[in-house]
Amino acid sequence: MITNYKSIKTIIAKLYRDIGPTTASSISEGHMVEWIAEALSKIGSYYQYEQLKTCIEVDSSGKAKLPVNFYRLVDIAYQSQPLSWASNNLINDYGCDGCTIPTCCTGHNFYINDCYVVTDIKPTDADVNDPKLVCISYLGVPVDEEGFPKVPDDVYFDEALSKYITYMVDYREWRKANIPDKVFQKSEQDWLFYVNSARGAANMPGLGQLENLKNMWVRMIPKSNEYNNFFANNSKQERRYNH
Repeated sequence: MITNYKSIKTIIAKLYRDIGPTTASSISEGHMVEWIAEALSKIGSYYQYEQLKTCIEVDSSGKAKLPVNFYRLVDIAYQSQPLSWASNNLINDYGCDGCTIPTCCTGHNFYINDCYVVTDIKPTDADVNDPKLVCISYLGVPVDEEGFPKVPDDVYFDEALSKYITYMVDYREWRKANIPDKVFQKSEQDWLFYVNSARGAANMPGLGQLENLKNMWVRMIPKSNEYNNFFANNSKQERRYNH
């Protein structure tokens, strides 16, 4: 389970220690950041992202720019009323698993395109002093004060991210026939091992989550529709009364 995040610079510092300053200094820092972002997306755990909320202004064309760290949309509303997806296909691309954004008939529709929420809300000149705001809840990549992505503070993520950079560097050299097959294969094996280790570490339930699972499994009377109640009773122990 992920409980904290740290600077991406700690991974770069680890890489300098692991493969040596001469080799590491030959790698572009921009490439390192992009490879770390690639590795995080390939690990793909829900818990490596933060759930954030913000309100974004809709311009005269009905577009509102998404935050730079946007990953998946959890909820969206305009004037406290939910907006609905304009197309079911967009849910797979931008919606999070289990989100409850409707796909029909709530008054206003929207879709996401090119880092914008595009709606049928059209502000006029009369709205200059009263901007139209769309409020969203979303999964975002944690970023530091410099705008660089932060990484989960976990030893398996440290290894997975540094091994992915090593793997990509060795892949380039292997393509040029500068390193033997067994060296490249070792780098690939290390990455494949630690990507699964990092995913497993992130998805491991915490103490509170384990307690919820226990309460669900040992119930005498199953609550099959707890989704409709936002799982409000999951953390409550079952109580039986004698009549």
